[in-house]
Amino acid sequence: MSSEDRLKHNKNKGQKEVSVAVTLIRTAILIGLTLAFMAIFRFWKPAIHGMQKVAGTGAWQSLYGFFHINSGLGREQLILTAVMLVCFALALLAQFIGLWLIRIFRKRT
Repeated sequence: MSSEDRLKHNKNKGQKEVSVAVTLIRTAILIGLTLAFMAIFRFWKPAIHGMQKVAGTGAWQSLYGFFHINSGLGREQLILTAVMLVCFALALLAQFIGLWLIRIFRKRT
């Protein structure tokens, strides 16, 4: 499908094309939100304690066995990977909700 066909297809659906600049801004915001959530996990005591509780559960311990992780470094890397994925998911959700609220606000005005 050519780019012109995609444009016609999107217009028929009522969707607008998003510019490259808007995509870059959204990406930068998503990265910023992810880093902000990671900072919260790093410096906010309740988040640290929650993360330690999750890492101590039996389900989490079974992940070590599933991925054949035997070293302390491997365990730390798995925890860090999980924190990054959770923070990215939260940032994506926050951005989605923000865009949805902006769309609703613009429809009202």
